[in-house]
Amino acid sequence: MANPKSHLFALLLLHFSTVSLAQTLFVFGDGLYDAGNKQFVSSNRVDASFPPYGITLGEATGRWSDGRIVPDYLASFMGISQIPPILRATADFSHGANFAIADATVLGAPPESMTLSQQVIKFSENKNKWTAKARSEAIYLFYIASDDCLNYAKNNPNPSDDQKQAFVGRVIAAIEAELKVLYGSGGRKFAFQNLAPLGCLPSVKQANGNVQECARLPSEMAELHNKKLLQLLVELSRQLSGFQYSFYDFFSSIQNRVIKSKTYTFETGMAACCGTGSVNGTSCSTSNVCAKPEDYLFFDGKHLTQEGNLQVGHLIWGSDPEVVGPNNLRELLFLPLDITATLANIQEAMAATMPRQIKIESLYDIKKMESEMENQWLYQVDKATSFLI
Repeated sequence: MANPKSHLFALLLLHFSTVSLAQTLFVFGDGLYDAGNKQFVSSNRVDASFPPYGITLGEATGRWSDGRIVPDYLASFMGISQIPPILRATADFSHGANFAIADATVLGAPPESMTLSQQVIKFSENKNKWTAKARSEAIYLFYIASDDCLNYAKNNPNPSDDQKQAFVGRVIAAIEAELKVLYGSGGRKFAFQNLAPLGCLPSVKQANGNVQECARLPSEMAELHNKKLLQLLVELSRQLSGFQYSFYDFFSSIQNRVIKSKTYTFETGMAACCGTGSVNGTSCSTSNVCAKPEDYLFFDGKHLTQEGNLQVGHLIWGSDPEVVGPNNLRELLFLPLDITATLANIQEAMAATMPRQIKIESLYDIKKMESEMENQWLYQVDKATSFLI
């Protein structure tokens, strides 16, 4: 049956005159999106600037992976060059800047890093590098707050429900404030990758002492954060004229790949490619890196392999509403800038009526995916015709 959302999208494009095609990407977040900023602020050795990081590319680039990261792929899909780290003063920022940095948080004062507020301040200091038109059509991409939730879970092992709600509420309020700053600078198109099930990270499971199960509290904090973040985006799309967003369910994607790794082409979603300990959760170095990173979901205890990042990039770019909504990034690129609150009402109604699948087995169609893999899943964006959850 045809997707009613696709018909709605086509009608919107016909009705509105100003169709946007962004050629600018601004990236905010932590180590998952860091393209090399950490090396410019740290007085200590930054592991991502040395092998085995970058091993698949043949050189370390400051990225916390064996190769490319999600923003690299999204820039490629947009038809623009990779977005450089803002702290590399000699870089070409004509298509945007990457403000993400390892160990970033929303709250607090992380050492040798930047909070989300400090990243937004850095954007404000540099915004005249881009025209008002470029800033309004640009995509503002986020992955942030994983370290907030991990630090909270570590320091508060038995919080009450009210305490968890209150903490996440403070995080969301801080994110809201920064989104409004960016909106005030002309930003209109915001793309969020929600938090992973943090208790399933190899570093967290290894520290928890039970590598067979995901740690409960970190994943609970992530899930609560994701729920409140989506509520915030829906509300902002009603409050702020022209505010548009894309919200990718990274939580489910990682959960699926940890549980059913071979369905998604990985040999394992439990252990990392690089590191020491029962699931290689810590101390990644050249002496303990695997031979085939593409067989692993995680490269080190917290970050994905290039293969994992590639799959995530495709899902953000072109997957279905059950995975990324109310628009995927490809649709967000083309959404007219002069859409009024009517679209926000449609988005809210769609979010409210979308069925929520509870059991992990119901999140995807195994037979369909097995068939797709038999036909050799095509990863290049100009050839890909289907996307997995």
